[in-house]
Amino acid sequence: MSPNRVSSNLNEPPPNPRFFYGWVVVAVLGIIGGISTFIGVGNFGVFVVPMSEDLGVGNSYFGWALSARLFGFAISGPLIGRCIDKYGTRLPLAIGGFLFGGSAIAFFFIEAGWQMIGITLFAGITGFWGSSTLYLTVPIAKWFVKKRGRAMSLFFPCVPLGIGLGSPATQLVIDAFGWRGAWLVLGVVGGLSITILSLVFVRNDPSSIGLLPDGEVKSIGNAQSANSSIDEYPWTLREAMATGAFWKISASYGLLMAAMGSVGVFWIPFLRSIDISPHIAALAFSTQAFTQVIAAILIAPWIDRISPRYLAMSGFTSVAIALVIAANASEAWHGFLGATLIGLGIGTAMLMQTHIWPVYFGRVNIGAIRGAATPITLVMTATGAPILSILFDNYGFATGWVVAGVALTVGIALLLISPKPFISVPGKNNS
Repeated sequence: MSPNRVSSNLNEPPPNPRFFYGWVVVAVLGIIGGISTFIGVGNFGVFVVPMSEDLGVGNSYFGWALSARLFGFAISGPLIGRCIDKYGTRLPLAIGGFLFGGSAIAFFFIEAGWQMIGITLFAGITGFWGSSTLYLTVPIAKWFVKKRGRAMSLFFPCVPLGIGLGSPATQLVIDAFGWRGAWLVLGVVGGLSITILSLVFVRNDPSSIGLLPDGEVKSIGNAQSANSSIDEYPWTLREAMATGAFWKISASYGLLMAAMGSVGVFWIPFLRSIDISPHIAALAFSTQAFTQVIAAILIAPWIDRISPRYLAMSGFTSVAIALVIAANASEAWHGFLGATLIGLGIGTAMLMQTHIWPVYFGRVNIGAIRGAATPITLVMTATGAPILSILFDNYGFATGWVVAGVALTVGIALLLISPKPFISVPGKNNS
């Protein structure tokens, strides 16, 4: 753990026992998370039909584009995680946001499918992928311990809210400026917003302003030990990777994110394939985003009371049921019902993903640990997305949704056999 110190920089927020600056960090990271979904993360599916018609490419190109983004995220994840642990979040987030906006602007110039795949690869390397973005979740784990569940539950709804607002809003921008103009607008506004918010408001950790996690203030010269509620065993990356839980959790979320990524890209084309209008399809897709917000609100009172793996399993189950409904869909209300269940499930499961890692392995090296898990999860995700897109092209959407549902059942089983690990240390444990 970094030593506590009182900042001498007059630009830093002063310690205040009545107000904890960590809540400002949570709020700003939530806003950034919502903004990031406008830059091709939560609204990419809205671009599929107009881009495919203009560029003359099929669904498989968009599946490979999704895989390229995930491979890029997998490549950069370990580096970003270690960088956050060593240098903090503020500057890496600002640089990453600027480059991420630039990747969206590059879509304005593309003329072929392979160029789209290359740009999405670079976008993935910048490190943004919704609620899995390490820039956003790792610092919250460092700012909070006993209030971590509450902080995560306040942060998380901002991402699906951004998705929910982003899809219909992006459709309106496309209607006004075309898909190329929409990428240009979203890239400029989104990239600059992330960069500015990070530099102005984000602080790396509580020790940088003389605080302990959760707002416990330690006075200069006070030899009293930190409150026991923030005393976590500092798992190292090697220790975490030696546990079965590390690998099983990584694999289970790889299966979920493969299904989630395909939903994000193909749910709107799927609804349009059953003769639903573009605006109704976009509205149906946004339903799953808003129900993710509802899921976060509903789960907040239980997040620190029930094991995160059990809550995650309930989320996986909801998504699996939704995919069965999608496989048999023929009317618009089927799409809305499926999207509702997907939102409740993804909202629960992804909130638990941000929570389960620090609960299992502590906060000190959480960036490196989550960064190491990222390639495992995303390689599975990136492999699954093109497989599903090929199934969609050759056998129809129903077959693809059934296969995705079966994969989620495997993920549920992996979580079931992944209890919190313990390590033998004289005088303490990791709990």
